Amino acid sequence: MKARNPFSSEMLPDPYPYYTWLREEDPVHYVEDLDFYVVSHYDDVHAVLKNPMVFSSHAGMGIIMGSGAPGKLREFMRARNPSGIGALGYDALSSMRTLISSDPPDHTRLRRMVNKPFTPKAMMLLAPRIRQICEELVDDLIRANEEGKADLIEHFAVPLPVTVIAEMLGIPADRRADFKRWSDNVVGVLSGAVIDIEKMTQSSVEMFMYFSTVLEERRRGPGLGEDLISLLIRNNEEGDYLKTEEIIMLCVLLLIAGNETTTNLIANAALTFFARPELWRALRTTPSLIPGAVEEVLRFDSPVQALFRATTSEVELHGKKLRAGVPVMVLLGAANRDPRRFPEPDEFNIDRNPTDHLAFGAGIHLCLGAPLARLEAKIAAEVLLERTKKMEPNGEHARIDSFLLRGLNRLPVRFEPVRQ
Repeated sequence: MKARNPFSSEMLPDPYPYYTWLREEDPVHYVEDLDFYVVSHYDDVHAVLKNPMVFSSHAGMGIIMGSGAPGKLREFMRARNPSGIGALGYDALSSMRTLISSDPPDHTRLRRMVNKPFTPKAMMLLAPRIRQICEELVDDLIRANEEGKADLIEHFAVPLPVTVIAEMLGIPADRRADFKRWSDNVVGVLSGAVIDIEKMTQSSVEMFMYFSTVLEERRRGPGLGEDLISLLIRNNEEGDYLKTEEIIMLCVLLLIAGNETTTNLIANAALTFFARPELWRALRTTPSLIPGAVEEVLRFDSPVQALFRATTSEVELHGKKLRAGVPVMVLLGAANRDPRRFPEPDEFNIDRNPTDHLAFGAGIHLCLGAPLARLEAKIAAEVLLERTKKMEPNGEHARIDSFLLRGLNRLPVRFEPVRQ
């Protein structure tokens, strides 16, 4: 296979043949036209993610924005959104230090603020409420199905995680349409999609204003509750001393990250199962297989396909010397299909239970919301299997325009409801 630009639109439907070529022919591939490296072997991707002092996340975020990239890549990233050069969206987002765009010691301080509510033990307390939300959404899905308008993304995969994270933050879920719009527009930049810079900037401003108001109301209120925003305020008063802007950015990140991964995970799982009807039957017959099936979907078709880092010093990787300041794109999707780690990686094996996949990253930036995404996907599968049968596509699906994320904007379906 001829070497191709990993940002090419022809990669969207199926990037995996390209990943195979990279792993076998050039595991640390230098994209000369744009002056950056693409890393595809499992061990190399893992090594990059585990070494934040040499492979910087903060510098990597600047690359995605275009502001921190070297000349050729900067020009390319900005050319995707020519109206966005110098706009608020690029300059503001690329300079902010959030959980995903910071290095120690900033990252250590930020992570400490929000670790406790996202432990697996804490997540299990949410299980009954998540199941209730799933049941309500399936009710909506069934009504849409009766009209021939059911869309698994619109009616289920999007509102589920948005509602859950809104309730965790202690903010009204009835504004979930705004939350999703804000998320889509901002994630468009973070995921490398071609975006409308005016909409993205408007969403950024609206989110900042919204959470600024929420913080002020919570501080002036009669007392702090047990929600995440109250937790951030309480922890800050006890000595972590975050700026108001940092707390707002944590809220924004939790809102966005709290829905994107799960939505894409459910979408990718549905497509995988539609292509393999025997999987539906296996899971319906043996529900205990569902957690392992979720892990295999995460490996097989990862919701996050790639991350950017940038070297802080000269380093050798897979026999190649990388200079300081060079962008490095690590392909999680390629690492998760590496045959050196996963036998027959292009086969979906419901019994594999690959807990060592890199879908949620590794090291200090291991996804904070991984336990929540796993729980939401597990319960979603359980409820869909209990309440529906013979689900299948009912029209063409639409992929999100992103070289970093993999998921769907649209997935029309039809099915038979299970009488209860």
